[in-house]
Amino acid sequence: MRVAVKQNNHITFTVYSKKNCSFCDRAIMLLEERAYQVVVKKIDEDISHFTEMRDVAPSMRTMPVIFKEDQLIGGYSDLINSLKSE
Repeated sequence: MRVAVKQNNHITFTVYSKKNCSFCDRAIMLLEERAYQVVVKKIDEDISHFTEMRDVAPSMRTMPVIFKEDQLIGGYSDLINSLKSE
């Protein structure tokens, strides 16, 4: 039996991530499994990513910080809820 995979490659998610963040890794894996385009920005590898994240999501205090296109989704559990409603 073949399962069709929905192609979502016209939608881009941006995930602000850091090393040793299991929820970051889970979010990235989930999005890639669903065939979304994923841009990963490691805040601990490039200070400009940290600064950008702080500017676009100043209220976020946990990782990951996830955007769908230009809309803030939130963290990992917010991503799960967002994908359930699709």
